[in-house]
Amino acid sequence: MCKPAEAEHRETAASSAKQRSLINGTLVSCTSIFFLICGLSLTFPQMQSRRDELGCDTLCYGSMTSLRGALGLVGTAVIGRLSDRNDSLLAKSFGSVGKFGGSSGRRGCLVLGIIASLVGCIIAVTMNSLLGLWLSMIPGSFLQHNFDVFKALLSEFHNDIDNAGQDESSPTITPSRSNSVGKLGMTVGISFMIGPMFAAAGVGSTFQSATYISTLCILLSGIAIYFLPLPESTKSNKNAGISETQSNEFTLSKMIKLQTPKTRAAMTLLVIRLNMALAFHVFNTIWPASLKSRFQFGPTDHARFMSFIGITYAVSQGLVAKRMINVFGAGGKGYGIMLCCMVLGIGRHVAFHTDSLVVVYASFLFIINALGVLNTVITADTGAIAPSNEIGSLFGLLQASESAAGMAGPFIGGMVSHYLGKDAPLMAVIAIYTFLFFFVSWGYDGLVLSAASHGERKETKKEI
Repeated sequence: MCKPAEAEHRETAASSAKQRSLINGTLVSCTSIFFLICGLSLTFPQMQSRRDELGCDTLCYGSMTSLRGALGLVGTAVIGRLSDRNDSLLAKSFGSVGKFGGSSGRRGCLVLGIIASLVGCIIAVTMNSLLGLWLSMIPGSFLQHNFDVFKALLSEFHNDIDNAGQDESSPTITPSRSNSVGKLGMTVGISFMIGPMFAAAGVGSTFQSATYISTLCILLSGIAIYFLPLPESTKSNKNAGISETQSNEFTLSKMIKLQTPKTRAAMTLLVIRLNMALAFHVFNTIWPASLKSRFQFGPTDHARFMSFIGITYAVSQGLVAKRMINVFGAGGKGYGIMLCCMVLGIGRHVAFHTDSLVVVYASFLFIINALGVLNTVITADTGAIAPSNEIGSLFGLLQASESAAGMAGPFIGGMVSHYLGKDAPLMAVIAIYTFLFFFVSWGYDGLVLSAASHGERKETKKEI
């Protein structure tokens, strides 16, 4: 039986409203993360001289890095879990501050991240001491994980649209998840490039002036959050809350047991993310010294190289990743990841051994594009396997695994280099990529893609 025209019209209008919310949410998310990353990265060029001025030696800096990783390890999991709860005190306080009203755990975590960043800036300006250097790092490392919260938020918008299209009699056009994720990643890449570039051009010539400008940018990021729309799923469960049994599927203990298709898919993604981060941090133990010994890299050369990486990553996330995913198709994402693993392994080997700076830049052109494609695929599939009230927990857990790799990677790289030779970390990195190649070929299609497609209707893609 056909539905009455009036009912069909209401369903179409509701679907169109959800797609508009996705577009507006993506725009506001990109705007907020742009100002936030620009503000934070504006102080990067001043940090080394500030550490030297305050007497923070290699041991001090290494200890700060370890503490930052430990805080991130705990903070990402905590913030991810809090972002899923719309009935918490955080959601009802900070999460209710917005133009569109309502209580939102994700908005509460975003506001909390802004406040933590502001507190860090205030401490940095008012306490010009080694203690102030340590204290200024703590709030943001523990509580500011807005990029992961934004990824969870965009996935929730997509879930709303997918749910609206499950009724075959009222089909809707589903926008690509990779498109939204790519725009957010592209914004991060551009902002990472713009902050240091402005600093190099004389904007914020001292640490104090750079921190003042950074504070202004962070405030602008917070203002953008005020205009953030809420997904329908947030509005519908804000009073009901989330039961403990419902929200606990994506915990590490349950994922290790591999009891359900979704936990097996989540564990597969965790293994990939953990090993990718581990390979990066192990390689980073030998990469800066290699650049200095071969090409006499100085601060200006590093700034130029980082700008190149930033713009390449932005292009990769915004343009290349989307097209590569379309080439491989929904069922061929595993092959795309395998290709990225090959490019990463070969690219890092070539970049480490060549004596031509042009070849180094060319190698990293392929490396950064491979990373952009891989991150886009994994982020999109992560959002597809989790329901709206568990997305934040899953993103937080995956990010926590990267923080753990950030703590273990430098230690592993240093130990391998010390006992097995200076080239041994590179061999370890290639071994990690080789393992990932075969791991993805074995299980990605059967574990992740089947879970991601479960419960979703077939998509008619439309770029938004």
